[in-house]
Amino acid sequence: MEQEINIKRLLNLIKKRIWILIVTTILSSIVGTIISVYYTPNIYESSSRMIVNAEPSLMNTLMVMIKEPSFLEHVVIEMGLEKTPEQLSQQITAGSIGGSTIVKITVLDSNPEMAANIANTTAKVFKREMPNILDFSNISIFSEAKVSKQPLNSDQEKKIVIAVAVGIFAGLGLIFLLDFFDNTVKSERKVEQILAIPVLGSVSKMNKKNTAITKKERYKVEVWGESFGDSK
Repeated sequence: MEQEINIKRLLNLIKKRIWILIVTTILSSIVGTIISVYYTPNIYESSSRMIVNAEPSLMNTLMVMIKEPSFLEHVVIEMGLEKTPEQLSQQITAGSIGGSTIVKITVLDSNPEMAANIANTTAKVFKREMPNILDFSNISIFSEAKVSKQPLNSDQEKKIVIAVAVGIFAGLGLIFLLDFFDNTVKSERKVEQILAIPVLGSVSKMNKKNTAITKKERYKVEVWGESFGDSK
């Protein structure tokens, strides 16, 4: 019973301040849509593949080398990129596919053509430089990266739904927070706890709707009053 009363109180509290929930949801949806459409750059992914016939221990070293700034400096110079090797390293991931000798070099970039060019250039430079760096040359290009036409983060509807959910939770949180700091007495039980006396009755909330007397009713009262006066 106590739980039922609490649930009803929460529902009444939300109903009382439903405008807060509506405003926060609308604002969050608008902001989420604007950020998703206008301020979130599209990210494209492209991958090149190589066949690297190496022992497992050497293979691990080769995978680490692909992301090393000292190696990627050759890629930056080769392509004339306006970024540091450290920045380029953040865009690249490399790994063996299913424990095989096929190594995939994956590049993320806001430009789909640039993502494919970096992946292909990295594979070519890797094949060219590894004999000089690690004295290993058993590397061949298996497939070149293709330009991707579909960005990875194109699911804008999902982002908008998330923004709506954030707005709803923010609105509920604000409603409960305002109720937490509201020190007004809201129930008869609270009055009894504060005053330590039982409540014998209550007065309904008065408003214009339930207190206003129509002209017709007022006229009847006046006529009745005159008639009553005449009878005397």
